[in-house]
Amino acid sequence: MPRAWPHIRAVLIVVHLFAITVLAMPAPGSGLQRSAWDDPTVKEEFSAWRARLDGWGLHYEEDEFEEMLWTVASGYQKSVRKVTDPFKPYYRYAGTHQSWRMFVAPHMNPSILHIDVRVNNEWQTVYVENSDAFTWNRELFDHDRMRSAMFRYAWPGWRTNWERLGDWLAVRLADDYPEATLARFRYWKYRSLSPEQVAAGDERDGRFYRRYEVDLTELRE
Repeated sequence: MPRAWPHIRAVLIVVHLFAITVLAMPAPGSGLQRSAWDDPTVKEEFSAWRARLDGWGLHYEEDEFEEMLWTVASGYQKSVRKVTDPFKPYYRYAGTHQSWRMFVAPHMNPSILHIDVRVNNEWQTVYVENSDAFTWNRELFDHDRMRSAMFRYAWPGWRTNWERLGDWLAVRLADDYPEATLARFRYWKYRSLSPEQVAAGDERDGRFYRRYEVDLTELRE
């Protein structure tokens, strides 16, 4: 056994590295939703790849490209599941599940969470993501798990989760702001500035979307 152990250990290390690497490889995941493909970041990435393929002599119309990509992505996703499924007990009991996959592209149209309360018929901002001025419950929002949720809920297909979170946060807001009558949750989406635009001092241009309001007076009854 002492002589065999170095070889057994080497095999176990290789199996471990394979298991966690294949789970961390880029995969469509929740991106296999047509609604998610309407996001500006996804549209820009698709356009960039169509341009690259066109330069290589492979021309695709937009609809044709998306159908081809859907077929390839669906097949790839099934293949990944077939490889990772046997390792599920190992991921579960050894705590080796990879919650973050490798990124496939930069997110050029990020969203910033805004939370407001209505007091005396006026909206007051209480939290803005990454702001040092509006910091209500910042420790909660700065937690890794919460940041992951905030990123996901800004995408199409997560509306139900987004509203449930708003309902949960509204209970806290009702206690912390007893004079408030409404709570408002929304995202501000903007286009990332280029290095030249940052150097020139350009302002970010964006819009608010995914607005959700909760009546705080009903929570106090």
